Amino acid sequence: MDLFVGLILVFVSGAMAGSALTPIKFMRRYRFENYWVVHSLTGTVLIPWALAFLAVSNLLGVYRSLPASALLLPAAFAFSWGIASTLGGLCVSRIGLSLAYALVIGIGGSAGALIPLLYFSPETLATRSGASLLAGVAVMVAGLVVVAGAGREKETKEREAGPQSEAPGRATIQGSFVAGLVMAALAGILSAGLNFSFTFGQSVTAAAVEAGASRINATYAVWAIAMLGGMIPNLAYALFLCAKNNSWGRFAASAVPDIPLGMLMGALFMGSTALYGLGAVKLGLLGTSVGWGIMQIMQIVVGNIGGFLTGEWKIAGPGPTRRMLAGVGILVLASIVMAFGNYLQEGA
Repeated sequence: MDLFVGLILVFVSGAMAGSALTPIKFMRRYRFENYWVVHSLTGTVLIPWALAFLAVSNLLGVYRSLPASALLLPAAFAFSWGIASTLGGLCVSRIGLSLAYALVIGIGGSAGALIPLLYFSPETLATRSGASLLAGVAVMVAGLVVVAGAGREKETKEREAGPQSEAPGRATIQGSFVAGLVMAALAGILSAGLNFSFTFGQSVTAAAVEAGASRINATYAVWAIAMLGGMIPNLAYALFLCAKNNSWGRFAASAVPDIPLGMLMGALFMGSTALYGLGAVKLGLLGTSVGWGIMQIMQIVVGNIGGFLTGEWKIAGPGPTRRMLAGVGILVLASIVMAFGNYLQEGA
């Protein structure tokens, strides 16, 4: 039963995360820095700390009982994710929602799935469940190759068609497609830090359980402290741009609907993160490997659905669209293979 519940939680988590950047498409006057300030404060401060105080009694006492290193490690890993988060947001305006999700999350999914397993239980790789996980990562990489190729074809067709081909609701493309791909690759590598912050924050979870919290509620204690690390690059860069572009006035100029949309981005992100933590606990030993991989794949699938619904692939034509759908199908297959690996581990 725990396996089934855990899989459902990480699937829903991925769906929420895959929708988290879609509100960008509907911003009226906010620039990147404006909605990123709202998103960052909501998703990395307001919601995680509210959840932690509600779920863990004497939360500050739990933190005081731990050495500084136990608190700094999750925050440091989340700091790297914060850089990735900012880069990912910038990628959307350069290479589109569909391709940005596929590359950033796919690369981060591969790293985030393998490294915790290699660190904590490398012997698992010699088992059938480990082989299934490796096969799932290989299938994921194959899906990413197909998706990236389809995205490149789409970009070429849009450039050939001229400015009139810009998809409805898509921000004006800034910078080159290649620059966007480089940013997406870097963001993908750094984004695995979010999984590492949870994986290497288990001493915080243990302290919260010892203080009386349930195994499930204890995960919120990790996210609250980790998200402070993630907040720093997200908020710092956005505030820097506000000062550089003198865009402070936009906060009031388009408070509705842009502020609620920015808060929705933060709520979807943190809701997804919290559900992933709960699902990883339910999945057991391979939770932070298999669970992370499945969540990332679901983000790609839902992110691509958002891209199709908002018209990103209208000009691309049937060829690239079919290839993108084929790539998404391969990624879905990867999630099935990885889930089967977790099933083998649970049944061992």
